[in-house]
Amino acid sequence: MKKILAFNDYYIPAVKCGGPVTSISNAVNALKGEFEFYIEAANHDFGDSTPFPGIGDDWYDVGAAHVRYHKDGELDFNYKATEDFIKEVNADLMWFSGLLVPNKIHNAIRVGEKLGIPVVISPRGEASPDRMKLKGYKKYPYAALVSMMGIYKKNNVFFHATSDDEIVGLMKYFHIKKDRIFEVPNIGVVAHAREDKYTKEAGTIRIMFISRIHEVKNLLFAIQAVNKMKSKAVFDIYGPIESEDYWKACEEEISKSPDNVNIRYCGKVNPAEVGAVYQQYDCFLFPTLNENYGHVIAEGLANGCQVVLSRGTTPWDDLDNRAGYVCDLKEVCQFTEALEKIAGQSDEDYSIALENVYKYYSEKTSGDNAVNGHKEMFSTIIEACDVLYDKKK
Repeated sequence: MKKILAFNDYYIPAVKCGGPVTSISNAVNALKGEFEFYIEAANHDFGDSTPFPGIGDDWYDVGAAHVRYHKDGELDFNYKATEDFIKEVNADLMWFSGLLVPNKIHNAIRVGEKLGIPVVISPRGEASPDRMKLKGYKKYPYAALVSMMGIYKKNNVFFHATSDDEIVGLMKYFHIKKDRIFEVPNIGVVAHAREDKYTKEAGTIRIMFISRIHEVKNLLFAIQAVNKMKSKAVFDIYGPIESEDYWKACEEEISKSPDNVNIRYCGKVNPAEVGAVYQQYDCFLFPTLNENYGHVIAEGLANGCQVVLSRGTTPWDDLDNRAGYVCDLKEVCQFTEALEKIAGQSDEDYSIALENVYKYYSEKTSGDNAVNGHKEMFSTIIEACDVLYDKKK
């Protein structure tokens, strides 16, 4: 069985880093019969310095993957340590999440070129034009520098894009040729039927938000939309506070909530408990500024949660009036109106809405062939590099 070594910065049991952990975990679970996964990750959660309890300098079996947790800086810009680690695994392919951090990826590409090991880079949205604009004063010079140096243009480097936006960004900012880019959707989560016996009462709504509390996730906008509601509303917020200043602005807006609105911060959620959290609510409110996929959206839909979403910022625009509503970020009142529609659902209306959510998610994920797409992408790249480097020997 071919070995894939994934460098992912963070992995289970980390709970503060969202999509990239979910992407790798879903891939491991879906492809464990085709590939053997080894994962390199930090020995602590995002934003923490305290190591996970009981973690040492060993390999650990985490689900279907073998995981090695390194201390901060252990491999950073260290060619010899990186080479030794890659040789220890004897990988057939290396897989990176993100392309804007040079501390490990540059040396891994060099080692891969030396040993004949291909590298696949999944930008996870970083290359899309909208995301490049955020702190562009840092990102544009970096893109220009690696393009000039040719780091991402080596024969053993390939890219995994999940959207047309990412392809545009890779070609525009990093000057990657289209034949080096594989467009394959992210592997989604399996749908789970609701277990609760909740009876929906018209005129009330249970709303949730789950994501990193950061400007790009647009929680402040969500709070403003909820505060305009006339129906009785509970709005629970889940996720790590990544930006303290932004959270203070959110708290100030929460303090303005009318008597019919109850907004609460509920802390972080263990990944194993996420599904059960979604199932406690009528809808997931997510006016995000940009998502290359949006695992939190997929998880919500997979657990029967209607979604109220921003238009043009995710690949889920087609859920509008099918599994929730898609609204214009220029019009906060559109979000409030969508929430009022869900609040007005009777128990019968709510049951029909849940059926529509599951139907939409099943149709959306059954046709994308994401699992086969990943399998074909990895296999094609491994075979191509075997041929290329055999010719050099």
